[in-house]
Amino acid sequence: MRVDRKILSYLRNYKFNSLLFKNMALLIALIIVPLTGAAVIAYYAYGSMQENDQRSYSEKITMDAYNDFQRILQDAQSELVYIGFNSDVELYMYDTEELRQFNYRIRTIQDLIRMPLISKDYIRSIYIYSYNNNRVISAESFSEFTSFPERDCLDAWLKYKDGESDLILTESSLNGFDEKQLSLFLPIRYGAMDSGVAVMNFDLEALNREFSIPEGDLIFLTNGEQILYSNDEEWIGKERSRIPGISHIDGDKSYFGEGYVLTTRKMPDSSAEVITSLASRDTEGELSTVKKMLLSLILIMLAITLLLSAWISVRLFRPIEVIMGAIRENKNVLIGEEELFQEKDELEYILSSIQRTANIKRDVDEELSERVRLLKKAQAVALQSQINPHFLNNTLDTINWIAVGLLGGDNKISEMTGALSQILRMTLENTDSIIPLAQEIEHCRYYIDIQNIRYEDKYEVVWEIPGELYECKTVRVILQPVLENAIYHGVKYLSGKGKINIGGKISEGIVELTVEDNGLGMSGEEIRKLRESMDSEMIKESRHIGLANVNQRIRLYFGQEYGVFLESREGFGTKVTIRFPEIREKV
Repeated sequence: MRVDRKILSYLRNYKFNSLLFKNMALLIALIIVPLTGAAVIAYYAYGSMQENDQRSYSEKITMDAYNDFQRILQDAQSELVYIGFNSDVELYMYDTEELRQFNYRIRTIQDLIRMPLISKDYIRSIYIYSYNNNRVISAESFSEFTSFPERDCLDAWLKYKDGESDLILTESSLNGFDEKQLSLFLPIRYGAMDSGVAVMNFDLEALNREFSIPEGDLIFLTNGEQILYSNDEEWIGKERSRIPGISHIDGDKSYFGEGYVLTTRKMPDSSAEVITSLASRDTEGELSTVKKMLLSLILIMLAITLLLSAWISVRLFRPIEVIMGAIRENKNVLIGEEELFQEKDELEYILSSIQRTANIKRDVDEELSERVRLLKKAQAVALQSQINPHFLNNTLDTINWIAVGLLGGDNKISEMTGALSQILRMTLENTDSIIPLAQEIEHCRYYIDIQNIRYEDKYEVVWEIPGELYECKTVRVILQPVLENAIYHGVKYLSGKGKINIGGKISEGIVELTVEDNGLGMSGEEIRKLRESMDSEMIKESRHIGLANVNQRIRLYFGQEYGVFLESREGFGTKVTIRFPEIREKV
């Protein structure tokens, strides 16, 4: 008894004991459940496959019978058309007296009728009835309608004539007893006049030889209401609705009844349809065998899974113990001073430790990211500061020369000083790195006022920036350095008056500002070196330091796909495009 208690206590307190059952449940879910699902799917798929095979077989038999009927009817119609439009037949339809005078014409028509009778054994008789002379001509006779032996057949046609029925079930008494036959009628018209009808009667028993229907199976030809033909003569003449299972079919489909498969196929532009009723194979025995095989497979796999789960559980103990030892040794570094084994078992503890470690790393990454952002901002401010001394030196030099030139006059100096004061105020008061484009444009207008005084209207500046761009946010001091570059390296040295066009547009969320001058332009080598300087992360002193500065600051704030882009032709001028994303909300 004590041994049993010790064993129970050992199992209850052994933390990894639960892994066995967890692994068993997991492996059963991963192996047995999908396998069972696959077995069920296979079972029903096999049954569905058997059903599809029977459906395909039934549709093939039906299609073959449909094609045979189509062939027979098309051949029959062709023969009747050929007969109906014969010149002697046309004469017969209108002038009986002439035919009487020339009996050989009657024989010619009878020979014409006799040819299909000889070539097709399922054709019982063919005759032509003329409305004009009320006579009927067949392969054996030429008589009045009232004395024609198969007048009942023609009466049946005349009864349906208004409905244009061309295939109906009639009766024949040529063999001395009433016998059902399938009759095809083709109205004979010359122009708009209905002159008569050509009739072809089919021997129903002989038609059976034209179809390859398995023994014991049934084939039907109906007009949508009545069965016109069947390989079982008992069905001929009965209503279509009496066919077993027909009420379950709508259109060209199949229906599986008890022991049979019913398939229909309608003929185009006609109410006629072909129906087959084929005996279905007994698949219950095959499905029962498949079910037993699949059940045996599932039981075998269940036993294997139980053994495999026990083996895997033991194998998992050793690496988990190693992981736990590593966590204990590096507890302070990985998860801090928290107590061990606060979770349900070791696996959950390992996962919790990983999560806490990931959280610590995420906090470190966020702190590092914030520091990188602040570093970039400081770098952008440092880059921006390179421009101010360069511009202020030029401006102060200009003020000096004007002062000398005016010899104490204060008009020009006052204007330049006022403009410079506005620029300095905007630079010092606006601490934001991202400003509306309207402020940047205002900054540039003051700069142009100063340069116009210095160069005495040597150039013209044309503004073409749409008002919708004014609210877009951008980096400070990006347009003025480009304008300065256009003045000092573009239009300054022209003998005539220079022109600078400043434009802008928004395309697919990207703002583009363009500064285009008609100045000296640059050679291909100069453009290449300037582009290399602009792409370099280190900005060096050069004639175009302002362009490189603007390019670097835009890329720092918005990404490498934005910045300054150059186009220039030596002797024609330069076009500078500034690209940055469309941002309207407060940054």
